[in-house]
Amino acid sequence: MRGGDFGDERLRDLAISKHDREAGAFEEEYGSRAKSGHRATAFLLGREKIDRLLADRLLTLSDGARVLDAGCGTGHQVADMVKAGFDAVGVEPSLEMRRRAKALNPGVEVVDGSVTDLPFDDASFDAVIALEVLRYLPRADNLAAFREIHRVLRPGGMIFLTMVNRWAIDGYVIWEGVLARRSLSDDGPNRAHCEFVTPGGARRDLVSHGFDGVETHGRLLLPLRWAYKIHLRLGRMVATVLDPVDNLLCRIPGTAGLAGHLVVVARAGEAAEG
Repeated sequence: MRGGDFGDERLRDLAISKHDREAGAFEEEYGSRAKSGHRATAFLLGREKIDRLLADRLLTLSDGARVLDAGCGTGHQVADMVKAGFDAVGVEPSLEMRRRAKALNPGVEVVDGSVTDLPFDDASFDAVIALEVLRYLPRADNLAAFREIHRVLRPGGMIFLTMVNRWAIDGYVIWEGVLARRSLSDDGPNRAHCEFVTPGGARRDLVSHGFDGVETHGRLLLPLRWAYKIHLRLGRMVATVLDPVDNLLCRIPGTAGLAGHLVVVARAGEAAEG
C-alpha cells in the first residue's frame, strides 16, 4: 500500500494522534535511560546507537551553532543539545509531545509545526536533525521535508536524519505490512504509516534536492528487536551478549541497507533547479 492511496493528510493525522497518545510512554522511557541503561528496551538500544553517531557529527559544528530538532517529541534531544552548548530549537506537531518538550526545556524555543512546512526563515540553521520522523510520512511528504530542510539550512549546513530500511534483515517490512493490512477499514488505514526506503533511494532524493556529501550508515544490524518483542528480559539478555557484535558488524561496508535503522547525513549545497 502506498501512502497516497488514502490521502497524505490522513497519514499525517494518524502519526500525530499516535504521538499524542504515546507521549507519556516516550517521556517515561527516555527518563529511564540513566537508571536502566540503553539496553533496557529495543527503543533505547536503537536510539543510543543513533545518538552516538549524532554526537560525533555535532562535533563538526562550531560552539553555539543553531540546531533545529524537527519533530522533537518530548524534547529530550533538545535538552541534550542545549547542555552540549548549542542554540537548540524544537518543532513538534503533536500537542502533547510539544507540551512535555516545553516543560523539559523552559526558555527554549519549541514551536508548533511540521517538517514539511517549517515556520522559520531561509538559511537560519547550521544543522537540522529529524530522528524517527520521516518514517511516519509518505514519500511526497519526505520530499517536501527535504525541500524545507534545505531552505532553512545555511550553505554547508548539516542534515542528520533516520529512516527505515526496506530490506532490513530483521524483516520489519513484513511485520509492518501485516499490521497495516489488518488495520484497514472502508475509510482507509487506522494505524500510523511506515515509509520504507533504501540507502540508494535516500541518496538520490537528497542529491536531487540540493544536498551533497551524502553518507548512509546502518545501525542495529542484527535482529535484536525480535528478542525484545518476545520478552523484555530476553531482549536485554540477548542484547548484552550481541550488542558489541552488532556494533562491529555495522562497520562493514555495504551493510547499511540491511540494518534496522538507516542514518543519513548530508550537507546543504546549491538548491536544486525547479
